[in-house]
Amino acid sequence: MSAHGTRIWVVITDGVSTRICSSQDGIATPITAPYFHWDSGERDVMAYRAWFKAERQTWPGQNPRRQHLLHIGQVLLEGARAHAYEGLLIIAGAPIAAQLENELAPETRALLIGKIIQDYSGPELEVLRKQPEIRH
Repeated sequence: MSAHGTRIWVVITDGVSTRICSSQDGIATPITAPYFHWDSGERDVMAYRAWFKAERQTWPGQNPRRQHLLHIGQVLLEGARAHAYEGLLIIAGAPIAAQLENELAPETRALLIGKIIQDYSGPELEVLRKQPEIRH
């Protein structure tokens, strides 16, 4: 993904896996977040803690989904601070959308275009399919 000069970033997530693309390149690239057991003293864990300590008073904890969403929020924050994008669209499932919105920094929220788009890719989709046809 081209880092600078892109107009809009699009983030698609289900809380476990996330893809990101820009309006310039149109190729969705996966964002992987490492999962750590915070009680280990590994060097990578210490670096990851330092990354979060600079921004938050809370730790990601042992919940893999929360660690992933915090990681995504941090990546988006760094992109916003580097002026890598001018606008942000996020597509996420209903419960994930609310959790991710809580993890976004003010600089990131300022670049969010509209609200986080609700993605109904699970059982909720069946409810939407049963609605009557709309004709004109």
